[in-house]
Amino acid sequence: MNVNRRQAMGQIIGLVSVAAGGGIMATAMAADTCPGDISIGIGSEGTSDLTANLLTYVKVEPLAVAKRAYEDYGKGGCMYGVFDAIVKELAAQGHEDACKFAAIPTNITVYGAGGIAGWGTLCGCLNAAAMAVNMLAGVDRNKVIRSVYHYYESTAMPRGDSEFLSAIGAPTRKTDAGELLTADKIGQSVAKSILCHTSVTLWSKQSKFGTSHPAKLERCAQVTAEIAYTTVDFLNKALDNTLDVATAAEGNSDCAGCHSSTKREPDTYFATDVNAQMECQTCHSEHDVTAGLTGAHEGFTCSDCH
Repeated sequence: MNVNRRQAMGQIIGLVSVAAGGGIMATAMAADTCPGDISIGIGSEGTSDLTANLLTYVKVEPLAVAKRAYEDYGKGGCMYGVFDAIVKELAAQGHEDACKFAAIPTNITVYGAGGIAGWGTLCGCLNAAAMAVNMLAGVDRNKVIRSVYHYYESTAMPRGDSEFLSAIGAPTRKTDAGELLTADKIGQSVAKSILCHTSVTLWSKQSKFGTSHPAKLERCAQVTAEIAYTTVDFLNKALDNTLDVATAAEGNSDCAGCHSSTKREPDTYFATDVNAQMECQTCHSEHDVTAGLTGAHEGFTCSDCH
């Protein structure tokens, strides 16, 4: 397609300005106006610098991203929902890297559903958030990623307020009796982890819905929208240098006194090293430091943590 960069950007800007909501229609048409042979170029093109050629981040509207993510969940799951929503909204902005965003094949993220092909490991929302943020220039990528992860780990979700639900068009799924799965039915839970199986299990325990019920799909679709919203909200703040949120649990500092990552060798090794940002006491009980003994989980069942 013989369209130069300036012509392509002019057409994109025009399309974005007239498309209803500036959303899905604008993005799809923008992709059609971009050069067919465009190279995304992130960390490639013969360079040894894996952070070369990052794409320019421009502010996007968090609610627009959240709405798209909620809708995308039904197409390809949580990872696809977050990644596709962020990338497509950036492609719709009509800036200098819009065509590169439009060229990214977002369906490569479908594998992340169910904690990576149903394995219940890293939540696909978080997998997608990190993947999207890692492509971007002009922001502190690690800080944004860690902030999103801590938010997921420590926040009661889905948020469930009427303004947010109305903006994303939720709920859309129903109970066996044909009633919409409203916020009072879905409820909230704190994941206490970044793992899919822990997050979903604790929600199921709280809500009393089975994990194959449409309520689980509605809950996860809303969490997908919430994490997409939070990611771009944090990106917008990072762009303004105003991102000031926690990136790790407060209690971790007590554990890190003995269990932080070190360069110790056997003759100086005295306690297990831990290389992680996750909240320690989600899975590990406190112990008597002077005795050096790990406390037992008396009275716990598997579902208390998993």
